[in-house]
This record gives sequence, structure tokens and C-alpha cells, in this order.
Amino acid sequence: MFGLKKKNKNEKKNQLLTAYDRLETVYVSKKSNEEMFKISDTILGGKPVLANFEQLAAADCNYMLSFISGVVYATEGEVIPIGNKLFLFARKEEYEDGTLKQYAEDI
Repeated sequence: MFGLKKKNKNEKKNQLLTAYDRLETVYVSKKSNEEMFKISDTILGGKPVLANFEQLAAADCNYMLSFISGVVYATEGEVIPIGNKLFLFARKEEYEDGTLKQYAEDI
């Protein structure tokens, strides 16, 4: 009985977090399918990702961007370029509260 109330309270607490609060930052230092899949799984799991590809060569960066952008496209999401090799990836649902768009504009 008491366990159910605590569980519901924790669920409500997680729902109050904005998309910006759940944002994960990733520094990609080498071309790796494992890293690319990890970023994709994070996005599919409902967390936006700010990915920094500055350590990668242009060809490696393009390869990973193409795959991750496809994942975002499949979820009707959006990729926002923040810098030359800095990108914000998120599903459509994460942009609905407006905090990610505001973050992108502020930077």
C-alpha cells in the first residue's frame, strides 16, 4: 500500500523535469559504432543529446551524423546545429515544452 504511493510520487517527480533537465552531453572522440548506437538509444529512450564531434575528422563526423540524424528523423524529431561540430538531437516530444529551443537560441 505505502509502496504504491511512493512509486506514484516518484513518477510525478520525473514528469516535472523539463527536456533541458534531461539533456545528456556526449563528447565523441573517435568513430565508433558502439558510441553511435549509444547516442541513438539515448534519443530513443526519451533523452535529448548534445553531441560534440570536434575530435573527429570530417568524414567520420558525417558518417555518425547521418546515422543519428536518421534515427531522429524516424522519431519525427529535429537536429539543431549549435556549432560547427556541435549538435542537439531530440525526438519531437522533447521539443514540445520549449526548453530545448530556448537553450539553442541562448547559445
